[in-house]
Amino acid sequence: CGASLVSQGVVYWVDVWVGGRRIRERVGPSREAAAARELKLKQEKARAKVMGVREFAMSYRLEDLWPRYATWCKIHNRDFKGKKSRWVNRLKPFFGKKTLNQITRRLVETYRNRRLSEGARPASVNREVSLLRHMLRMAVEWGFLDRNPLEGLGNLREENDDRWRYLTEEEFERLERAVNDTYRDLLVFLAYTGLRLGDALRLTPQDVDLRGEVILIRGSKTKGGRAFGIPMHPRVKEILERRIRNGTAPEERIFRHSDSEFRRAFKRALEKAELPTSIRIHDLRHTFASWLALKGVPIQQIQALLGHSQLSTTLRYAHLNPAVLRDAVERI
Repeated sequence: CGASLVSQGVVYWVDVWVGGRRIRERVGPSREAAAARELKLKQEKARAKVMGVREFAMSYRLEDLWPRYATWCKIHNRDFKGKKSRWVNRLKPFFGKKTLNQITRRLVETYRNRRLSEGARPASVNREVSLLRHMLRMAVEWGFLDRNPLEGLGNLREENDDRWRYLTEEEFERLERAVNDTYRDLLVFLAYTGLRLGDALRLTPQDVDLRGEVILIRGSKTKGGRAFGIPMHPRVKEILERRIRNGTAPEERIFRHSDSEFRRAFKRALEKAELPTSIRIHDLRHTFASWLALKGVPIQQIQALLGHSQLSTTLRYAHLNPAVLRDAVERI
């Protein structure tokens, strides 16, 4: 425990070794809560030592693992909100009461089939199973499981290319006119940077170089964990200059909307603009990439601007401008 460098109060931590692994958890301002958490960790450590890892896994349920995993995610991971949602709504009802040794590949196949029969997309099921796999991997790290039964388990085939679409310039103009004034800056920003909504909402003036006209996307904040820069379109620069000039502090978010607020405003704007309500906010990212492809921008440059780690992810836009590919062939 000790004085927090972030707040003016005191923040308590627990620091114990379990199964040969060091576990450090931030508890909060309550010394009593920290002491209780430390006692529980030591009790689990004693149980694992006395019973042995294999026997311990026969009594330790997945829902017992979640609080520790959630704490680990808050410290190390950028998508705790998404993981919590998958746990509460999907994994916990099916796997929560299962002990660690009861979670097998056959059980996961049963879960997959059930979710697909309910109409879930393969991509969604893959994300859920990926979370389960990582929870079990951390259970091995912490000495509660001798091996991860899902290690090496492949994903379902994802065929989601038919779900993405992009807006034409005329469609985007209609959408821009229809959106509430409060959210217009963010809408334009997303369409002219290709950023994910979460990355845009986390942006602060410290991430913006107005003189160099570059937006720095820090790897610690992105989905893929990769840092990259985005040159500013004139419309983007105007928005950032105006918002920063109007008093946004260096550590404050430039766009202070909540995720849910913007999503509601986006849906209302689609209806007002008489556009399909199936269009998603993420399609603004596809719109940015598609506009670039239609203008003949090389696919490698689009990859860099989107921050994709693999070119295969970006290749979906290559077909939008066959003239570019035709020119390449004619050079032979």
